[in-house]
Amino acid sequence: MAGLMKGTAGHAVLALIFVASGAGLSSRAYGQGAHDYPIPSSAKEAYSPIREGFESPIEPRERLRGPKPYIDARGAALRDFERMPDAPAFFRDTKLKANSRTYWFGEDSFGFDKPKALTTGGSLSYQSGYIADFFQLRSVLYTTQPLYANAEAGKTLNLSPQGDEITTLGQINGRMKYAGQELTAGRQLIRTPYINPYDVRMIPLTVEGVVLLPEHKGNDKLDYTASYLWRYKPRNIASFIPFSEGLGVEQDEGVLITGASYHTNSWNYGFSNYWIKDTLNTLYGEVDYLLPFGGGGDDAPSLRFGVNNLDQRTVGADLIAGAPYNTYQASARVVASYMNFVFTGAVSTVGDEASIEKPFGFSTSHTAMIITNFHQASVQAFLLQLSYDFVGLGLEGFKFHVAWGKGEGKANQATNGGFADQEELDFRFVYEPHRGKLQGLRVELEYVDWQVFDQDFPSDSLTEFRAIVNYSVPLL
Repeated sequence: MAGLMKGTAGHAVLALIFVASGAGLSSRAYGQGAHDYPIPSSAKEAYSPIREGFESPIEPRERLRGPKPYIDARGAALRDFERMPDAPAFFRDTKLKANSRTYWFGEDSFGFDKPKALTTGGSLSYQSGYIADFFQLRSVLYTTQPLYANAEAGKTLNLSPQGDEITTLGQINGRMKYAGQELTAGRQLIRTPYINPYDVRMIPLTVEGVVLLPEHKGNDKLDYTASYLWRYKPRNIASFIPFSEGLGVEQDEGVLITGASYHTNSWNYGFSNYWIKDTLNTLYGEVDYLLPFGGGGDDAPSLRFGVNNLDQRTVGADLIAGAPYNTYQASARVVASYMNFVFTGAVSTVGDEASIEKPFGFSTSHTAMIITNFHQASVQAFLLQLSYDFVGLGLEGFKFHVAWGKGEGKANQATNGGFADQEELDFRFVYEPHRGKLQGLRVELEYVDWQVFDQDFPSDSLTEFRAIVNYSVPLL
């Protein structure tokens, strides 16, 4: 099987940002499967879209509900200095953090393009304390700078379409808390099943809008959102565009989001709905159940079962290409873990009328992989994957993941572009210590081989290799 691998004004800011690395997905890529989610060490930590939504974090990995929480002792040490113990909380509780990312991305796309780029940059984030426990300011400046870029580097999505640097104020917002509610207005990240940061390039996907959530306190069982977003910033440009434009519709329309979910130690279930006027309505629903054994300890065996469905249909004036249509992607999985081994088996199926439109985040499908999520019309797929946490061997922070998926269906240029019969093989290696002198470092290597059998291309495979080094440092 041939392979695929995944996975200005800012110059002054680069001096503040530490070196890190990452990998990206070519603009020719035909799926949106990968996500920047920690490799699980148990079935309890496996990714569940409804479990992680809904949030408006300042960083994509902030307050993830699935993985075991770790405390960044470096930030606590800074606060121990009590620089301004008598100052108002707005100043006293201010946080400033530098996140660096350095990224090598290389791809061979079906014998056509070979985009390659080595980029560096990252982000500088600011978060104030609360005024009267009511109002907070947040902002994040992002930059990506080319160290090496070939003529096709713009297709990596780590640089602009022209292969140039990108510097953008991707987040600037105010957050208000009142009566147990949390309202955030402005540019921000949001984490929901269908719209999310999709942080697998140099710069995440950010949005402009108003987001209402419950104020998260401890292990809340009920979660919900009622939000309106008018624009979003794709990962490879500095400006914000209407959500409808991301679907190829000229009319300037945003997206209305509603959703709710409920969580216990065993159950996660809920829904979210996304409505774009005269364009598309997307409804997502999920049920997820964890069955622990042996008291539910970290090393005890456990099983997890999940089913979900993403329903998409054109609405109103049906301005989107191919309208009118009604399609869906349904998937199911079982996750089993024991002694830091995690095995996953999953299946999915897509409706015949159209492929799933997914430009605003990673896939909700349980068969999602680094390149494809088998979202093409009429495709039935299955996935097998295995991960291992080497902490049991005394190598804390080292994790390995391998996955293989296969999709079959009827190739149709009108509904799926001829991308039906396909296979993908993924390898992912991560080193991320959670204590000691290297805390804040994350090194990730990814290799992907995606093979498509229905196309008359010079090569039937797309291969990618990514090497990413991230390093975060609390400054205040």
